Amino acid sequence: MAKLDLAHSGSASAHHPAELPVRPWAQPEIRFWLTLVLVAVGYAVLRTWLMPHWEAFPLAGRIAMEAGLLLLVATGPIWFFLCAPIRREAQDARESLERESTALHERLRTHDLNVRLTAALDMAEDEESVLRIARQALTLATDGAPAQMLLADSPNTAMRFDLIEGWTNDEGRCYVERPTDCPAVRRGMGTVFEDSLTLSACRGMRGPMARDCAAACTPITVAGTGVGVLRALGPSGDPSLYRLLQSLNTAAHHVGARLAVVRSLSNSAREAATDPLTGAANRRSGEARLAGLAQHGEKYVVAMLDIDFFKKINDGHGHEVGDRAIKLLVDVVRACIRREDILCRYGGEEFLLILPGMDTASAAALLQRCRADLPSACSRAGLPTFTVSVGVADGPNDNPVQQIRAADTALYSAKQNGRDRVVCASDMGAESDNVPASP
Repeated sequence: MAKLDLAHSGSASAHHPAELPVRPWAQPEIRFWLTLVLVAVGYAVLRTWLMPHWEAFPLAGRIAMEAGLLLLVATGPIWFFLCAPIRREAQDARESLERESTALHERLRTHDLNVRLTAALDMAEDEESVLRIARQALTLATDGAPAQMLLADSPNTAMRFDLIEGWTNDEGRCYVERPTDCPAVRRGMGTVFEDSLTLSACRGMRGPMARDCAAACTPITVAGTGVGVLRALGPSGDPSLYRLLQSLNTAAHHVGARLAVVRSLSNSAREAATDPLTGAANRRSGEARLAGLAQHGEKYVVAMLDIDFFKKINDGHGHEVGDRAIKLLVDVVRACIRREDILCRYGGEEFLLILPGMDTASAAALLQRCRADLPSACSRAGLPTFTVSVGVADGPNDNPVQQIRAADTALYSAKQNGRDRVVCASDMGAESDNVPASP
């Protein structure tokens, strides 16, 4: 018959039996006097029974009989009322000392983990560093037992980070897809699931397991919101999971607290470096990136992009349509550029594109694709068709300000020669495209 035990949480003290009341005869003084009385009464009874035959024995025999009689009468009470209780008390004291020693060792281990983890996480400057430290902490917190860490960006998004320590196959792996699917996250507290085969077992434990198992799980909370879980695995009914849960709680608390700080700083830095309308980098972050490339002597190309007749779009269709046109241009350019390329909103409808490691011809070809994709993108977005003019410059790489000025001059040439085209600063006066100018 399947067991219907509910999953238990947190403390292992619930599993210790309640202390029984002390019986009066269990006290040492009462046991001593009770033993003395029983020995005296037993000796007196046997002495009286043997009295008629006493004089028949010589003195030495009588002394030996007295000693044997006393030993016979005293052995039982002394063992039952003195030796056995003392032995039991010694055993209980030894077990109590072992429990206290184990609890003290666990507190010291948790304290050591707490101190080391706090110091390590204080030095973590990004989420990658936090997760690397979390991997080490997970091994320490679980004493090398099979363990897993799941992490998402928010409660309702998919788990994007899945760290496994201690086993290499799928046995016992947690299969929850989102933090909100995890009972420990929903409860907001550490939980021990004692048997994967009970009705109350977490559904995340019902993977392709070859045997039943137990798990200790605790949520990772970032800024008051559960976004992940730490878990340790053990055999069904393993009592050590309650001990490991305390270490998991410590690790989860510190990892979550540091993730909250790192994510907050990252979001603040991203907002400070991002244009709020388009999501592209802002002018300051673009210029900082250019300065870094120049400082390291890296080769790069810059391009200045400007929407043609943007004022007519605003005046004829309203500023909301103008904003949509700007965002559409960003989307089109992003679809064409590489991951390492940087698109910055330089001002109004003008954008700066930084292309590290690219030459002028490749940059011009890329921007031609962007320009060619723009009309169809306008049609799909339900926007009036607009065009873009582009100026490209590949040097001097050691002077970003002068290079931007060269790209801006090429952009001005594109405007003067009919718009809707790409012009390279190295080839001023001969456009890289012969498409007729837009009206």
